[in-house]
Amino acid sequence: MGARKGKKHIISTAFEHHAVLHTLEKLKKQGFEVTLLDVHENGVVTAQDVAGAIREDTALVTIMMVNNEIGTIQPIAEIGKVCREKGVLFHTDAVQAVGHVPVDVKALGVDMLSMAAHKFHGPKGVGALYARKGVILTNVIEGGQQERGKRGGTENIPGVVGMAAALEEAVTDLDGKMAYVTGLREKLINGLSQIPHSRLNGDREKRVPGTVNFCFEGIEGEGLLLWLDAKGVAASSGSACTSGSLDPSHVLLALGLPHEIAHGSLRLSIDACNTEEEIDHILKCVPEVVDYLRDMSPVWDELERGETPHLI
Repeated sequence: MGARKGKKHIISTAFEHHAVLHTLEKLKKQGFEVTLLDVHENGVVTAQDVAGAIREDTALVTIMMVNNEIGTIQPIAEIGKVCREKGVLFHTDAVQAVGHVPVDVKALGVDMLSMAAHKFHGPKGVGALYARKGVILTNVIEGGQQERGKRGGTENIPGVVGMAAALEEAVTDLDGKMAYVTGLREKLINGLSQIPHSRLNGDREKRVPGTVNFCFEGIEGEGLLLWLDAKGVAASSGSACTSGSLDPSHVLLALGLPHEIAHGSLRLSIDACNTEEEIDHILKCVPEVVDYLRDMSPVWDELERGETPHLI
């Protein structure tokens, strides 16, 4: 829509999911100019940041509602207000939000919103895009009138129904689920914070109930995951979509963390299916593994001897 009007400037952030960042890279090759806003140390971008970046030729602002690695919640309603005032289309990647926190497209003021079923226990490979009435979308797949002609091909009816059923179940007693998961999260954060030279990544309050991301100085995230897996703790060292990469998280680097700290990250995701006993097990295993890895780390030895200053 913006390109047809001669507007070819897009605003996003440096810590979006790679599904967005890689798409933006492709659009740059097609003549679009992309501005990636810096992320504050707490993992939150502000409406003022967005307002300051909007230009006359800005076609679209796309900012995720909840960061997939650190769980911080962005001020989408405030950003949406700025975009409406400036006459700029606004999309939010709400994959990590839908089914976990209240999402109201009208209250948020978004023109488009995307979601994925597997994030709220629905079938994998199924998603949905909300588009406000009047927003003109380019066809994804030509050749049929399915889905209003936007995506030709036989609809995946079992997937569609499965997503709807999963979402209905996810938002049933959402407030109660959020309170329960937040309690587990706070216990997890308080416990992991007791580990020396550890750091919680992202704002303490402005976060989704079920995501915790920590860095532990002097160790590699890969070794941490392997030993935790052996103890029955399923975790990641960043986005599950980049689990095969040994590079430090682009999200943590965007927060300003140095490479050596970003390499030692741990992401834990919990929801209403988890129990307090499982949190206790995590809090027993993580300190044990961190101590074990530090005991055989030459980097940690240098830190402890004062040859290298601690960064956390």
